[in-house]
Amino acid sequence: MEKFWNSSNLLKTLVKWKKHISIITFLGIIIIGASTYLIKPLYKSYAIVYPVNLGGFSGESFSEQMMQVFESVDITDKVIKKYNLVEHYKLDTASKELRSSVYKIFNGNVSFSKTEYESVEINVLDTDPETAKQIVNSIIKFYNEKVRDIHRLKNKEVMDLAKSEMLKWEIIKDSLNTKIQFYKTEYNIQNVGVQLENLTQGIYRASGNAKLIEKAEKQINLLGKYGSEFMFFEGQYWKAYELFNANRLAYKEAEKEYNKKITYADIITSPYVADTKFSPNRALITLFGGMSLFVLVVLIIGFLESKKRNI
Repeated sequence: MEKFWNSSNLLKTLVKWKKHISIITFLGIIIIGASTYLIKPLYKSYAIVYPVNLGGFSGESFSEQMMQVFESVDITDKVIKKYNLVEHYKLDTASKELRSSVYKIFNGNVSFSKTEYESVEINVLDTDPETAKQIVNSIIKFYNEKVRDIHRLKNKEVMDLAKSEMLKWEIIKDSLNTKIQFYKTEYNIQNVGVQLENLTQGIYRASGNAKLIEKAEKQINLLGKYGSEFMFFEGQYWKAYELFNANRLAYKEAEKEYNKKITYADIITSPYVADTKFSPNRALITLFGGMSLFVLVVLIIGFLESKKRNI
């Protein structure tokens, strides 16, 4: 066989079998070229989208976050279901490998890639150009819904926690207020510092009025006995009120975010209905097929010639 690859032997063999090689290669090219028409043409639709409003979704870049969601099984399943791709791809519904088969075709026809400007390009191939465009639009739609659900879930957690804390501090606040009101109504304690100052000045101005002095001294005693407790409960009340109010505001903010209806992808380039096929490239397939057949025929003839010489 090594002798065959000698340039002179190879040339002699090609000249000797040129007619056969030419006919086989020519017929092969015709068959290969004709067979390309049995392949259903694929049409391409694409869109370029930019991630927005993602916030602190994760530690990845926004475009990486977008890619992760685009490639999620949830979105894939929704697209497959919406366009009945099992039937569209003409798959056997009785097959045990139906799920993996439809995923394999879908993943071969749908791809996502980052651009140099941190946007994401969605590419969809399909035998129907209109379906290709619709799938691109649906992927964007399902992406927005998926991210919204993720954000709503996180905001719901914040809402529930803030509401729980708000209710806890509301109960504490109201309990402390009840105690404060008791001291106000039972012992006439309103503001210990101001009352002591006023009572002291009242005694000084009473000018020997025994009843006024007695009344003032009685209130001073009450302030001395219960004033520190009143001030403690009042201080605790305002702390509880601040925590109640902070959690109330956190709840309102989370509720606002939870109810937001916004999108998470700005469409830079909108998908379109292709008017020319993307694949197959019949000329290229025919060319490489013909070249491969030519080489194969030459190898077979070379092998037969080598065996003939060795006999």
